[in-house]
Amino acid sequence: MRKTFLFLLILAALTAQAQMTVPLPTIVAPLDSPAVAFEDYLVQLAWINSHDGHIALQEVLNAEDRAKNTKLEWLRDIQATFNLNEANLKFKKTDSTGTDNVFFPRYNFGLNFSPYNILSQKNKNNISKRDIKIAEEKVQSKQRATRAETLTRYAYFKMTNTVLLARRQVEQETKSAFVLVEQLYRTDEKTFEDYAAASSNYYQAQEARIRAENDVLQARIALEEVIGLFWDQVVHPGKQ
Repeated sequence: MRKTFLFLLILAALTAQAQMTVPLPTIVAPLDSPAVAFEDYLVQLAWINSHDGHIALQEVLNAEDRAKNTKLEWLRDIQATFNLNEANLKFKKTDSTGTDNVFFPRYNFGLNFSPYNILSQKNKNNISKRDIKIAEEKVQSKQRATRAETLTRYAYFKMTNTVLLARRQVEQETKSAFVLVEQLYRTDEKTFEDYAAASSNYYQAQEARIRAENDVLQARIALEEVIGLFWDQVVHPGKQ
């Protein structure tokens, strides 16, 4: 019963993992994709210019090269020796006692190897395969993080631009209202309190617009940091 439960638990975990695993191209669109959405294009730029991404890709290559070396590791401890005593017999047939000087055996062949390395080679190969898988999973993790960070910064950048447009509209409206009240105040058709209120609203709108412009600037700098390009250098049909 317990073994059946464990088997079902492992099977459920593997099924969930298969359903949750996202293919690599859907995380970062293929770099040669001609028709890619602007958001995906920004993710491409971020991944291309990501130092952490480059390191993760190099770690995959390192794991693959180590796996190749591991497959041949069992050959390192195999040593073969061969001695030929026939040559000595040609120069000296007898020893000091007058008897034939014969070396047995005339040919010596030896082979040394480590049974442990041979028997453990399969496990070493499996470890190497898991190391490659781990390195590939790290790449996907970096890609997901890059995608999330890029889209988050771009969304904030768009929001700050939208807010700036609204702030400019409010500033224009409050300015028109202030100019009108100012003219009416000069003809005594508005009180000083009306003039002061309109003036305060106008300057508050100016301050809000200036703050909104600063938010846009900071959001653009943050986005440029992750994509590795100045915003003016980004060329794409979907750019707004």
